[in-house]
Amino acid sequence: MKKLIVLASATVFCLSGMAALPGNITSDAGGERVNCKKISIGTKRARITLPDGEKKVMLIDQLESYQVDGAAFEKKELYSNGKPTGKTAFMQLLKTRNGLSLYKNMVLDPEIAAADKRRIEYFVYQGDKLYLDVTPKVLPNAVTFFGLKWSDR
Repeated sequence: MKKLIVLASATVFCLSGMAALPGNITSDAGGERVNCKKISIGTKRARITLPDGEKKVMLIDQLESYQVDGAAFEKKELYSNGKPTGKTAFMQLLKTRNGLSLYKNMVLDPEIAAADKRRIEYFVYQGDKLYLDVTPKVLPNAVTFFGLKWSDR
């Protein structure tokens, strides 16, 4: 019976330790873009390596945007058939013009025959609202509007 009590208390102690947040967790980015050397995004937390080598953990809910190797990523709400899904994704900001922003989103798709199983989607947002879901047919015109060079490769 004593062994059972010791085992149960050890289990509870271990579980409570796993539930606690690490000591290096940052609770808020202060609304600013976080500059990273490397970032790994999980379901609840992002593990960030800063340019000076310092490692931090940040809650996904608190992270709004980050920058890696000169590429900016912002958290945007995903839409399906023009309606918000309630889900968000970090999309790469490609260019901004006249209050409109062009974003690229990488989506994992298990039905793709390619080895990496990624599909690229493009969106135009006006602020936080979806302005245009860019289809492959419209993509060359959208890219030209934003002053980027288009290549179908």
